[in-house]
Amino acid sequence: MLAIHAGQLIDGNGGAPLRDAVVLVEGERILQVGAEQAVQVPPDAEVYDASDKTLMPGMVDAHVHIHTPGGLTRGRGTPLDQVAQPPGTLVLRAWSYAQQNLAMGFTTLRSVSSPAYVDVALRDAIDEGLLQGPRLRVSGQGITITGGHMDRTGWPLEVNATGRTGVGDGPWGMRKAARMQLKYGVDLLKFNAAISVHSLDYTQRQPYKQEMTYEEMAAICEEAHWAGKRAAAHAYGGAGVTDALRAGVDSIEHGPWLTDEHVELMAKQGTYFVPTLTVFARGWELGMEGTGSTPAGRNWLAQARDARWESLTRARTAKVKIAVGTDAGFWVRHGENARELQELVQGGFTMMEAIVAATRTGAECLDMASEIGTVEAGKYADLVIVDGDPLADVRILQDAAKIVQVFKGGQRAKL
Repeated sequence: MLAIHAGQLIDGNGGAPLRDAVVLVEGERILQVGAEQAVQVPPDAEVYDASDKTLMPGMVDAHVHIHTPGGLTRGRGTPLDQVAQPPGTLVLRAWSYAQQNLAMGFTTLRSVSSPAYVDVALRDAIDEGLLQGPRLRVSGQGITITGGHMDRTGWPLEVNATGRTGVGDGPWGMRKAARMQLKYGVDLLKFNAAISVHSLDYTQRQPYKQEMTYEEMAAICEEAHWAGKRAAAHAYGGAGVTDALRAGVDSIEHGPWLTDEHVELMAKQGTYFVPTLTVFARGWELGMEGTGSTPAGRNWLAQARDARWESLTRARTAKVKIAVGTDAGFWVRHGENARELQELVQGGFTMMEAIVAATRTGAECLDMASEIGTVEAGKYADLVIVDGDPLADVRILQDAAKIVQVFKGGQRAKL
């Protein structure tokens, strides 16, 4: 048995922190939580003294791409680079990226599209105890239309590189793509509802356009729900978001151009919002050279970077459930995940609200609230010990030196 004495406990539920707390851990799970004077520690328990530190739940990043490193878009991580690497190499790279997240206190990740079922293989290896890593919820290949957001390689017809994405057209094509992901054991389905348009000369001069029809989205969502799983939509704005919500999608990813009508429907249906604020900020910081962007793409990013705040405010005002997701593996490097909490605070959240978005709400978004997300008896002992008070400055969660120890299922994950 393990007994952790914490100077401050943030349990993830959003209430006031508990001072001088004790958490008893037996095996993988939390046995008891309470004030020091109310918890009897067995004499043979291993005691971890964090009496001058903060204890909080392991965090959740609900939007990562586990097979790519993130950061500069040029070079490693590009479609051509990924095709040149065997799937086994991608899995091993993904494992190293997963460990970077875990070391920073992110004990659970949701991977939203990887080629060749790299994320499925890594999840299974971790679950079997073959590798140390965070808990993974995975979507396998992202689902897209022919020539859509995840089918834009532009290779000659004689070049055949299969297994990268689930491509389909029409409702029955989408059902086949969805069923293929389910066949290989994914935890959710991810599809593209509304993608970016970098030219304002597009019809109606909007920075987004709908990728899939309502019927295509409805087919994917129905397949997911028949299998008892969830569906997530890459969606920036407009009618594509509306149709995804009508189709019953469980989470909207990115969404910098949500309208009042969108957020009202999201709140009514219980749809989660994963705004990935950090990726827009990091893309801007990397510049055109770092992202390999065109002037039109840079202009689009400037619009999205500004629009995200209004979208976030709308969703928060409507009481939409907002979860932390970073798009790590794209312009955000793995291990930088906690910046999303800083971005939420910049967008009007309190420090506590940002932490809840990274813990309890993240767990709910992944349909894992009964197992993780809060420090409560019966749940997995996924815990983070922090040197300092993130309620005073949430930015300390970005400092590796301040993440003193991470426990996943009661086992030390940071050595």
